[in-house]
Amino acid sequence: MKSYAVIVNPTSGKGQALQKAEALLARLSEFASAQLLPTTHRGAATELASEAASRVDRVIAIGGDGTLNEVLNGLMNAGLAPADLPDLGFLPAGTANAAVRAFGLASDPDAVATALIDATSIPLDVGMVRHEGGQRAFLLWCGAGWDAVIIDALNATRSGLMGVSGLIAHLPQVLSAVKRYEQPQISAEVDASEFGNHSTVIIANVGPIGFGGRVTDDADPGDGHFDVFGVPPLTALSWTRFGFRMMASTLAHARGVRHSHGSHITLRAEGRVPFHLDGEPVGILPAKVTLMHGAVRLLKT
Repeated sequence: MKSYAVIVNPTSGKGQALQKAEALLARLSEFASAQLLPTTHRGAATELASEAASRVDRVIAIGGDGTLNEVLNGLMNAGLAPADLPDLGFLPAGTANAAVRAFGLASDPDAVATALIDATSIPLDVGMVRHEGGQRAFLLWCGAGWDAVIIDALNATRSGLMGVSGLIAHLPQVLSAVKRYEQPQISAEVDASEFGNHSTVIIANVGPIGFGGRVTDDADPGDGHFDVFGVPPLTALSWTRFGFRMMASTLAHARGVRHSHGSHITLRAEGRVPFHLDGEPVGILPAKVTLMHGAVRLLKT
């Protein structure tokens, strides 16, 4: 009998996350030992996952991409070797679920519970970012520049709406933030080689990212390298064009974008450039990103 820690953000999805967690727990209890652990504050999922890592076989995050990121960080902070960490599962219940598109995960509690009976796990690379505020891991993508400005603007509304729904609901606030942003140039190095100066740098572990966008069609989150994209300075018109390009095709095919691969990336800027991890605001550049190959195992549900 496997043991589970089910970590849920009860406010995610306007309460739907807690309903999904209770439904999943009811099904899991039929064939496993499972404990429900609701979060009470920002960062609580990290604390709960770190504490549970040494005593359960599997940790399931329920919420949005931010909850998944917090749980990931809890596992990375547990001080265990990758082979000793519990498998990581995700039941989406947020408004911006890039992880669902990236990994093809189910969102129905009954379907997830059934899949967990015989679920296998796959090793995934993890990005570890060191910055002035400390260090933090990401699983999906890291962005510095324009996309971080947009994510900061959405978080400032405190509505809980992210992704496309957040953009639509808070378009005036987003446009205002975009207009104010001065586009300081980001100097990037990829595996100790100069990558040039850009207005935005995206470091992707997967193809699909936030707001329905896609950076590339062939990203592999277990191949030992990131896809790194440098975006040139943007006008209001080209900013919109790049957004449509990522939804209709990929950022890799957009004019003026530089694309490379690497496992060690350094980002610096002379001005104030925010960055985010998995859609969560984290801090201001400079930052150093290091790939940790196969650092976590994701349950395929």
